[in-house]
Parts: sequence; structure tokens; C-alpha cells
Amino acid sequence: MGSGQQMTLRPGGDVALWIIVAVLAAMSVLVVYSSTGVEALSPDGSGNHFGVLIRQLGIVLMGLMVVYAVHKINYQFYGRIVWAAYAMALAFTVMVFFIGEANPGAPNAPRWIRIPLLNMTFQPSDFLKVATVMVLARELARRQKTIDREPVLPPFSARGWREDGGGRILREQTIPLLGPIALSCAVIFSTNLSTALILLATCFVMLFIGRVRIRELMKFMFAMFAAGVVVAGTAFAINTLNGSGNSGGGEGEAGGAPTEQREEVLSRSGTWKNRIDRFLRGEKSYQVEQAEIAIAVGGLMGRGAGESTQRGILPDAESDYAYAFVIEEYGSLLGGGLVILLYLWIFFRGIVIFRKCGTAFPSLLVLGLALLITIQAMVNMMVSTNMIPSTGIALPLISKGGSSELFLSCALGMMLGVSRQTSEQTLDKPRAESLLEN
Repeated sequence: MGSGQQMTLRPGGDVALWIIVAVLAAMSVLVVYSSTGVEALSPDGSGNHFGVLIRQLGIVLMGLMVVYAVHKINYQFYGRIVWAAYAMALAFTVMVFFIGEANPGAPNAPRWIRIPLLNMTFQPSDFLKVATVMVLARELARRQKTIDREPVLPPFSARGWREDGGGRILREQTIPLLGPIALSCAVIFSTNLSTALILLATCFVMLFIGRVRIRELMKFMFAMFAAGVVVAGTAFAINTLNGSGNSGGGEGEAGGAPTEQREEVLSRSGTWKNRIDRFLRGEKSYQVEQAEIAIAVGGLMGRGAGESTQRGILPDAESDYAYAFVIEEYGSLLGGGLVILLYLWIFFRGIVIFRKCGTAFPSLLVLGLALLITIQAMVNMMVSTNMIPSTGIALPLISKGGSSELFLSCALGMMLGVSRQTSEQTLDKPRAESLLEN
């Protein structure tokens, strides 16, 4: 809060966005409690079924408190800490390679770090996604006066490098603007390719909205695609030479013998290849088959809350396939349609706040965070309906989780904070950052 402002407990900001937050929180409790009813019981049936409910209620309440606390912070504060936050998030994500923990179904993809003393885990990539959006919004804002005329990538040819000052472009534009995107995707993709692609798609749209020239965007995508092909090709080649190219199973699926946990890229490349191959051949994994059964059983109106027949059969019904579970209990018309509407509504409210800002940093920050949430949700729903291969991406703000809920709550809090400041008229008006200038 600004030094001259009086602290109030009444929430401010976009009312519609607050309604979305409340509805998603309620849905999260209902979905997780119902979908984990069987797992909550111990093998002899003496477990406490309400343990899962209490845990999820605690996570949701913590998320709501984070949204409220963050929305009280003025966006100018983020502009001062973006690089420090990014460095911290990147450091934690790199630490995953050395001390990370993995899901038993995917031992070669460590994603979590255990916090000492608290005996809790968190996923640093969730932090890194939000931090990358913050950095990109800040760096784009600083360049609004010239970005539609300046190159952001140096020429690929030696002659063009010399004539156009490739070294200067690299130092002043490429490294601070595009470097964080490339670095974040690089450290994430080896253990979580889908998260890296979601982040890349979000940043690409932000670059476009931030007035980077189309030619520069195409050069950047070509460079990222070429780097991805080289890494993936190398991994496939080494796997083939080692005779392990076809041994990688999907997460939660039967695979070959256990291998060393730190062979992330090489071991995961087999998983990526097998998933894509099976999808293109029309083969369905057990998870996909059970998700389709849940959707078919739910029909238009659903079986009703707590009446699921798939809760003990559908793997990851509380996380990766939460959307299929929602349709089974609440129907594709009410449940499925409402979920889609809520995420599209988040994006729409992001656009409304964006248009009210008028300056680049808060505008791009809100738009980037709205995109991040919406794209992740759409990817999860497309997996549940077998439109794309399995990704292991949770349904944001509904699926069971801890760190994901925390950092997405931070994102929503930032959006609401900017909205609050637009109504209070406490946004800065630097001319060089205006997205609305001619």
C-alpha cells in the first residue's frame, strides 16, 4: 500500500474477478473431496474420510488469504523486485535437478522440493512461470517507446551482425527481454515439457501485444524451435544408441526398469515420443479411457454431487483429470460449461483491466497472468477430452495441490491489485510506457 493510504479490510478491485475466485474455491473443495473419497480411507476402511476435506479447505483458505494480501500491494512494488523474484525462482527450479523429488509414477521427472522442518513440498516451476511473466512485462514496458522500430534479436549472418551492431542488440535487447523466456523454458522442459510450452505460448502473446515486430517474433520462434529440435534429436539419438528409445512409459503407466533419477532429458524423451506416437495412432491409455467413460456417464446433466462411479477408477481424478470428473458429477452442460466459462471470464476480465490501465507494465502484467491461467486450463481440458496427448497439467485453482494454488493465487491477487489501483487512480502515467500511444 502507498504511504498515504489508509488500510482497510474491505477488498477492492474487479468485483467479477472476486466472484470467479470464490466460485473456483468452492468448486475445488467439492471436486477434491468427492474425487478422493476412496483414497481418503485406509486399507482396512478405518481412515478419516474428512481428512482430505480439511486439508483442501486449508489450502483453499490459504489461497484466498494470499489473494487478499497480494491485492493490497501496489503494482509499483513488483517493478522493483521482478529481477530478484526471477533469480530466486530460477535458483529453486535448478535445485530440483539436485535435490528434487518425483512422483512414483514418473521417477525420472523430479518436480518438487521438500521444505525442511515443515515436511512440505512445493513445485518451483509454478513460481518461475509467474516470475517470468513479471520480468517480461517489466522489460517490455521499458521499451515501449522504440520496440516497434528496434530489433530484439541480432542478425543470424556474420555480415548482418557486423553491420547492424549484433553485440549491442544482444546486450540491450535479446538478453534482458528474451533471455528470461529461453532460460525458464530450458530449465523447465526437461522434466515438464507441457509447462514449458504453456509458458512459451503465454510469453509469445505478451511479446505480440507488447508491440514486438512480427519479423522479430518469427526469428525468436525459429530460434526456440531449432534449439528444441537439437535437444530432442540428441536425446532420441542417445536413447536409440543405448537401446532405451522405446522404454519410456507415461506417467502412471507401466514402463521399463527403474533408471537413475537424474537422467531427466534422456529418459523423458522416450515418454514424450511414446505419448505422441500413441495419440497419432489413435491408441488410448488407461487414463484416457476412464476419462472418456466418466464424460459419457455424466452426459449433459451429470450424475449429481458425490454420485461418481469413477472416483476409485479414474487415475488422477482430483488433479490431471479433474475436468472429466466435474463433467461426470455435474454434466457437460452445467459443470463442463461453467468451468470453461469461468476461465474464459478470467481472460476477459484481464482484458477489461488491461484496457483501463493505459500504461504498459500493469497492462502487460495483468494480461500475461490471465493468459497463463487460461492457457493452462484449456490444456488440461483438452487432455481430459483426448484432444491432445497427456501432459500432466493440473486444472488451475480447482485441482488438488499446494504450491500451484499458492502461486496462482498470487497471480490473481496481482490482477485484482492492479484493478484496485485503476479505480483508485493510483497508477503511474509514464509516457514512454503507454501502450495506447500512436
